[in-house]
Amino acid sequence: MKLFTFVLVALMISGIAMAAEVPTDAGDKAMVFMFHGLSDLGLSGYGDMDYGFGMRYYIADGTALRGGLLLGLDSYTDEQADMEYTVNMYGLELVYEKHMEGPCASVAPFMGLGGQFMTMSDTIKDNTTDDELTVSGTGFGAFGVAGFEWGFTDCMTLGGEYRLGFSSASAEQEFNGDSADLFSSTMTGFGTASVYLSVYW
Repeated sequence: MKLFTFVLVALMISGIAMAAEVPTDAGDKAMVFMFHGLSDLGLSGYGDMDYGFGMRYYIADGTALRGGLLLGLDSYTDEQADMEYTVNMYGLELVYEKHMEGPCASVAPFMGLGGQFMTMSDTIKDNTTDDELTVSGTGFGAFGVAGFEWGFTDCMTLGGEYRLGFSSASAEQEFNGDSADLFSSTMTGFGTASVYLSVYW
């Protein structure tokens, strides 16, 4: 992944002199990745988790739907401690993007609306005592976005966006059949900027 990031940065630098037009015609589509931890340019899947997959599809000229799917199923067995760990995560995000004419062909600003939903569960089972602890939670949100795409070379763009909206989340735990609420939260405000790499074909 570090090598890929180095090659990407080299392409960006060399592409400054040959910036390309951003594809925004009906039928254009792209795979979408996100950068996390810009101090080391760590490229990962779509969304806040490593299990995300993102796509953008233009349903009309200048109008796109960007979707993200979160799917993570992980299990681990500690043979020495005789413990089993299971994590399940599912989520969906959909953003409606309206691209506008930019100051130049290589920059396409956009605005839009979006929503997201995620659910997860984390289970720890002690096979020695038959104790079992499960922590589960759900979250959802709605937001507006404002951002841009920059075509730094043919068929590849970098983009960034800010978000303004609200999100809500709650979680509970169950231990050997007894359940209890853990927390519930609601947040309204600006989200942090996200940086995207889109590869068109």
